[in-house]
Amino acid sequence: MNGFEKRTQQKKRKILNTAFELFTTHGVQKVSIQQIAKKAQVSQVTIYNYFGSKEQMLVESIKDYYMKQIERFEKLVEDPESDFKEKIESIISIKSENILSFNPDFLQTFVSDIPELQSFIQEIMENHSMPLFIKLLDEGKQQGYVQQNISVDILMFYMNMFYEGIQKRKDLFETEESVQKFSDEILHLFFYGIMGK
Repeated sequence: MNGFEKRTQQKKRKILNTAFELFTTHGVQKVSIQQIAKKAQVSQVTIYNYFGSKEQMLVESIKDYYMKQIERFEKLVEDPESDFKEKIESIISIKSENILSFNPDFLQTFVSDIPELQSFIQEIMENHSMPLFIKLLDEGKQQGYVQQNISVDILMFYMNMFYEGIQKRKDLFETEESVQKFSDEILHLFFYGIMGK
């Protein structure tokens, strides 16, 4: 990659990062190309030349986010210094932070009917997320944290209930103390159920 190509990639990366930050903070509908250009310190023409449209920039910014999350997830799963419990704690913490910091309008984009986005997310789930999750589940079984008869489908269902619940009950997270209390309780529920033991 020559100097020109490197600068172009850096500029694209800056635009995507800026767009993602604005989309997640204010929602997709309330963010304009003009706002993105101003914050990224580029012209609107540059954005249109690179991405063609706001929707395409949205798609590219979400793809970029997903790839970063997969890299983070992979490092976490492969970390030999952490056991299953520590890895699950980290995953729940990361997901909670993301959901709580994302604008509801932006979260709706993840289930939107943008075909390119839907097929990309499906491909990521099948070829990256699920294999890593299966590996993590196997580790949990080997370490005695997960019952041998628990399937990946059930564990994924449980995790999805947790994420959806957070989106609907943001009132539970008004202070740092309430966030910590929620994290402690949800992790206890994850590992020990509702039993008192």
